[in-house]
Order: sequence, then structure tokens, then C-alpha cells
Amino acid sequence: MPLAVRAWFAVAFLLLALTGLLLGRIVEFVDFSERAPFSLLGIFMMVELAALLFGITVALQRKRIAHRFAIGIAFLPVPVLAGLPPILLDLPPAAANGWYLLTVPIGVVLTAILVSGLLRSGARAWFNED
Repeated sequence: MPLAVRAWFAVAFLLLALTGLLLGRIVEFVDFSERAPFSLLGIFMMVELAALLFGITVALQRKRIAHRFAIGIAFLPVPVLAGLPPILLDLPPAAANGWYLLTVPIGVVLTAILVSGLLRSGARAWFNED
């Protein structure tokens, strides 16, 4: 297994764990009134959770479609790291700005490393099952 794929699996499982840890807080955050029975945050998290679970499942089977899912999932660290904690933890604006300054560059660098590694021929060749 190429190093880029191993790194992707590590990031995907960390995102899955973070989603699981924050899921209770997300459910508390949603206002279940008649006016707003859903929230955009809840919809994003459910789509992200479904993409992670499906992406990890097909990547373990080495399917070709998993390569595309892996690249798509590699873009998730920026919104998950930067966007969720300030909203869910009700950080004051000054603390949220500091959080963004800290996590957005980390997420961008992580995404760039993962995508560049996954686009190499070795990683692409690893996903070879039809």
C-alpha cells in the first residue's frame, strides 16, 4: 500500500472519529422546531459521514471509484477542522478568529499533501479492482 493511501486512511479514520465525537453536540445544536426541522450543519455532517463511510468501505476493497472518493474526502479537513469547533463550542468571535488562523492553514497543507500523494501513479494504481 502506498504511503499516500496509508496517510489518507489515517486522516479518514480521524475525521470519522471527530465526527462521532461531535455528533452529540450537532444534535443538540439543531433547533427541532416546526419552523426549522433541519439545519445546514446537520445536513453537511450527514453527507460528510456518509461519504466517509462509503469511501473507506470501497477503499478497503481497492475499487477504482475509491480513488475519486479519496480525493474528494481529502478536501474535508479544512471545513471540518476550521468550521465545526467554533460553531459547536460557541466560541466568542475573537477566539473563533484565532481558531481559524490556526486550523485553516493546517487543513490546507494537509489537503495539499493528501491530494498530491493520491494523484501519483502508485496511489492511483493501488485502486485497481473493478
